[in-house]
Amino acid sequence: MNYRKILVEYGKKLLDKKLVAGTSGNLSLRGDDNTLYITPSGMDYLEITEDDIVKINFKGERLEGDKKPSSEWMMHAEIYKNYPAYNAIVHTHSSFATAFAVSRKKIPLILIEMEPFLGGEIGVAPFEPSGSLELARSILPYLKKSNSCLLANHGVVSCGKDMESAFLSAEYVEDAAKIYYYSLNIGDPKIISD
Repeated sequence: MNYRKILVEYGKKLLDKKLVAGTSGNLSLRGDDNTLYITPSGMDYLEITEDDIVKINFKGERLEGDKKPSSEWMMHAEIYKNYPAYNAIVHTHSSFATAFAVSRKKIPLILIEMEPFLGGEIGVAPFEPSGSLELARSILPYLKKSNSCLLANHGVVSCGKDMESAFLSAEYVEDAAKIYYYSLNIGDPKIISD
């Protein structure tokens, strides 16, 4: 598998689908033997090449690449350490979902596709400083049932068995957030019972 090619390709998709602005957000893929490949810190997604992708171990030690890894590398490492089924992570700052994260309001089960694609409602992990181990660990309980969660005042993290499924989950989170936002403005949205 060409990890670097996949991350470069999906970085451009993040921008194209408006799931990030500027250099925000990040992507990673699980490697072999407690390693991960991750997008570099502070680079324009349109300028990132395969050579810019960084390979690190779960301690954050750089194994390949000369760029600085994303500041959120600990979040990715902690998720991989605790959830062996996840091989890809997409961290977005998509507008509607992040608005709910800022308001610290979960997105309840409002759409039939949320159960099969996301695992149900999308909870909100408590606020912790960006790039911190506290943030990384605060997310973990929220991924037990759902493959995605909101990060208070920050954004969204979505996980999957591969990049395609993680990215699709990130898209579904933003779509659910947008629909929930509009339904709240119309009034009295109905929640699907578990």
